Amino acid sequence: MHPIVLILLSLRYAHGLSSFRENDVLKYDNSAKNNASEITEQWIEQPIDHFVARNKFWKMRYFKRLDLWKPNGPIYLYINGEWTASFRSIQSDRFLTCQLARDTNGALFSTEHRYYGASLPVYPVTTSWLKFLSAKQALADLAELIKHIKSTDEFKSSKVVVVGGSYAGNLAAWMRVLYPDLVDAAVSSSGPVLAKKDFYEYLETVNDVYEKYGSSDCLNRIRRQFSHYSELIKSSGGIETLKREMNICDETDMFVVENQQLFFLENFSVFQSKAQYGTPETIRKHCQELSENNWTHFGVNYKDGSYCNDYNFMALIEGEKSDKKSAMFFWLYQSCTEFGYFQTTTSNKQPFGNGTPVDLYIKLCQGIYGEDFNEERVNDGVTESNVIYGGLTPNVTNVIFTHGDMDPWHRLGVLTNLSETVLVRMTNGTSHCDILSQSRGEPSALMDDREYVKTLIKKWIA
Repeated sequence: MHPIVLILLSLRYAHGLSSFRENDVLKYDNSAKNNASEITEQWIEQPIDHFVARNKFWKMRYFKRLDLWKPNGPIYLYINGEWTASFRSIQSDRFLTCQLARDTNGALFSTEHRYYGASLPVYPVTTSWLKFLSAKQALADLAELIKHIKSTDEFKSSKVVVVGGSYAGNLAAWMRVLYPDLVDAAVSSSGPVLAKKDFYEYLETVNDVYEKYGSSDCLNRIRRQFSHYSELIKSSGGIETLKREMNICDETDMFVVENQQLFFLENFSVFQSKAQYGTPETIRKHCQELSENNWTHFGVNYKDGSYCNDYNFMALIEGEKSDKKSAMFFWLYQSCTEFGYFQTTTSNKQPFGNGTPVDLYIKLCQGIYGEDFNEERVNDGVTESNVIYGGLTPNVTNVIFTHGDMDPWHRLGVLTNLSETVLVRMTNGTSHCDILSQSRGEPSALMDDREYVKTLIKKWIA
C-alpha cells in the first residue's frame, strides 16, 4: 500500500466521521442472510440542483424492504452519510431500524448520499460541479424520495421516521428542521450538529477517555512520547533521530513544516480511532500495549519492498486531486465549505503536543480544491450552516439525540433536553453511533437506552 494511502486513512479517522461497524454486527446475526432476499435496490431521478435550475438530473440509489410492513404501518428511512451505502442497516435484526419496523409493522428504506458510492451526479468531477455537494441539496434529495414513496396509495397515510448516525445523524435532525411536514420523528445518533472550524475539543475528549478508562500512568506515557517527538523536530540531529526511531523513509523531508504536521496527525490518529470506535476494554488494552513501549505506527511497503513511513504533504495533495471518486475527496470538500470539524492540537488539555494547527487543514482545502478555498470561505460556510440548521438549538420537535461519552463527536452535539419532545440520551462507556446496532457484550445501559429510544419513537408516531 502506498504511503499516501495510509495518510489518507489517517485523515479518515482524524477528519471524517463514519458510522458504526456494520460487518461486526452482521458477523453474529443469523437473521441477516434470510432477510437479505427481501431487500431490493432502487433508483430515483433527482435534480442536480433543487433550488435554482432544476434542468439537469441524475439517479440516486436507495434500498427497500417491505416484508415487515402491513397497511398503515410507518416508514423508516435510514440515512447513509459520507460513505458508500449498503442495505445492511435494514437487513439485520440487530439494527435499531429493523427492530422498530418489526415492532410496528414498518417499511424499511435506506438511502445513499449524493456524490458518495454509486450516487454520483456527474463524472468526471470538477471543482465547479462540487458546488452541488451540500447537506442542503442532500436533504432535498431525501424530501423528494419521501414524496415519491408517499405518492403511492399504500404509503399515503404512513408516518415517517428518519434515522441516522454521525453526519447522517445531523441530516436526520435537520430533516425535522427543513421538512417537518414530511417527517414525523427523527433519531440522531452521535450527530455533531454544531459546525465549528477549530474542533480542538475532539482531542480533549480523547484525553478524557484515556484518563477515565486507561491505566493510571497511561496518559502521562502518551504525553511524554509526543513531547519527545516535539523536541526532536526542533533540530537537524533530532530529525535524523526521529526518522530512525519512527522508520520514516529516507527521502521524506521532515524539515518541511507540513510534513511534520502530517506526522503528528497520523500518530495521534491511532488514539482517535480507539476512542471513537472503541470500548473501555479497548482503551485498557491499548494502555497495556503502551506500557510495554509498543508504540503503534503505520508501516508501509515502499519501493523496494522495505517498510517505511512517508509524510509528504504535496504528494498527499496530488494523490487526492487525482482520485475524484474517493469518499475522502468529497467529505473534505464538505468540511471546507460547510462544517470545518478540523481536529487540531490548539488546546493544551490534550497530550499530543501542538503539531497540528488549523492552518494544516486550510492548506489541504486550498491545495486540493483551489486557492479561493481559504480560511474566510471556511468561516463563511460554518456560519451559514449554523444559521440554517440552528447549531445546538435547532428549531425542531420529536427528535431524540443519542451519544456515547467516549465519542469525541459528542462535544459538538446537543447534550441537554431542549423541550419535552427534543430529548437527549448519553450512555457512559459507549462511543460513536453505538445505539444504532446491538453488539455482543454491550453494557446493559446501552440496551436500556435503545429501548427508551424505541418507546419514544412509537409514542411520537402513535
